[in-house]
Amino acid sequence: MIRHLNTEDVPEDDNTKNIRVLVADDSPTVRLMLCRMLETDPSIKVAGTASNGREAVEKVARLKPDMVTMDVNMPVMDGLAAIEHIMAYNPLPVLVVSSVVDKQNISNAAKALGAGAVDVISKPEPKSVDEFNDVAADLRAKIKLLSRVRVITHPRARLQAHDSETHLEVVRDSSAEFKKIVAIGSSTGGPQALQRILCSLPGDLNAGVVIVQHIAKGFTGGLVEWLGHTSKLDVKKGEDGLLIHPGEVLIAPDEIHMIVSSGGRIRLVERNIFGPHKPSANVLLESVADVYGSTALGVIIT
Repeated sequence: MIRHLNTEDVPEDDNTKNIRVLVADDSPTVRLMLCRMLETDPSIKVAGTASNGREAVEKVARLKPDMVTMDVNMPVMDGLAAIEHIMAYNPLPVLVVSSVVDKQNISNAAKALGAGAVDVISKPEPKSVDEFNDVAADLRAKIKLLSRVRVITHPRARLQAHDSETHLEVVRDSSAEFKKIVAIGSSTGGPQALQRILCSLPGDLNAGVVIVQHIAKGFTGGLVEWLGHTSKLDVKKGEDGLLIHPGEVLIAPDEIHMIVSSGGRIRLVERNIFGPHKPSANVLLESVADVYGSTALGVIIT
């Protein structure tokens, strides 16, 4: 039987290696659903639940879970403010689970990543038992992966490009041959690392940058917006036929593969390949290697 957790505390058991998750959502129905989805796996334990952001902040400090699932729109303190506080004082991986993903609210994804969340997904709304099981399996897999992501203490001010703690030194060598293109593949939990890399690159970078970031459908626009605000480079979503320019970052759109073709142009293709990801980092990197060869730099982060 699966217990319904409301606000009771589950003390940490030092003798187990369970992933302890705090579930924060103002809807009792959603909290129950997420708890049931998570605790089907014996390696995941719901450490507690919270009905608003302030309660989530307090329980993170007291229960010390391994990670948090966080809604955005909540009373008392919203999810974005709660993430900022958690990442400033008790940093841990935060997965935003929210229904506010549409053209009017896409900036919420950018704000959540900017506050320190490691990933964002749409709130599940399964219509059948089979769909519930599929969504639950995907959620548990994501929880297991994100729980291993190393996070750092960073109030919002530390996300600014000029901050010395997040700045990565770029060494210029006038005698070196600059790469024509930088191709980056970034997986779940990668947006924060991606942001630190891009904000450290100069605005006059003598190479184009192409990126595949594995992220939930609907959040690419928010990612592009957030990275564009924190980087000196021009960040855009990749479009078919777009010419790659130095100092420009092109991010693969949802549910289609992005490749580069001869002449330095972006192509969006519906290629069927083995693997769960679309867009696929493998597809992009292979095309870059074929077209640019030794004048390309490939980067894998997560």
